[in-house]
Amino acid sequence: MNPDDIYRLLQNLIRLGTVAEVRHTRPARVRVQTGDLLTAWLPWVELRAGDTTTWNPPTVGEQVVLLSPGGDLASAIVLTGVDQDAVPHPSDSSDETVTLYRDGAREAYNHATGAMTITGIKSLYVEAAESVHFKTQQITLDAPQSTSTGKHTVEDLLSYLAGMAGKNGKGNSTAITGDITHVSGNLSSNGVVVHLHVHTGVQPGGSNTGGPA
Repeated sequence: MNPDDIYRLLQNLIRLGTVAEVRHTRPARVRVQTGDLLTAWLPWVELRAGDTTTWNPPTVGEQVVLLSPGGDLASAIVLTGVDQDAVPHPSDSSDETVTLYRDGAREAYNHATGAMTITGIKSLYVEAAESVHFKTQQITLDAPQSTSTGKHTVEDLLSYLAGMAGKNGKGNSTAITGDITHVSGNLSSNGVVVHLHVHTGVQPGGSNTGGPA
């Protein structure tokens, strides 16, 4: 092998380039523009690709590194994530780890404050076959409307601030065990205010009954 061939192989061992095309169908591959050369379809390095797999394909224009065993670009693999000035960082804080998605969704964890934030998403779906457990000091649900299904058990005081409405839509009855204290306001049943309802024409002990005692 002459010196020129050896020099060419050495140059091809590690090369910088930019993603020119992405093929998402199996087998997923990219083509990379490196200098005047457009490579063949090459695999890229994922975070995991065994029993655990990840999927985070490169995007067109992303700067990458070509690692070519023996200097053969036809058998190169593509290492993604090389920083470039054309793509601004999603953060400039040394305290944050951030992922910014192409639609503007942002996931950030600040390891100085211990706060994780997820913004810009349209929906969030979590499915667990057996259980989901949240353990914290306080949960705030800020939503104009929320719906839940299934049975619910509240083990401590249940408080509400804006009234309560409901119906036995599944044919069940409502049963409360224990004392009920009505502090103020009207308590009505079928349009009848209980503490204002008076029975007349009844003579227990020789006198008409008055209002409820």
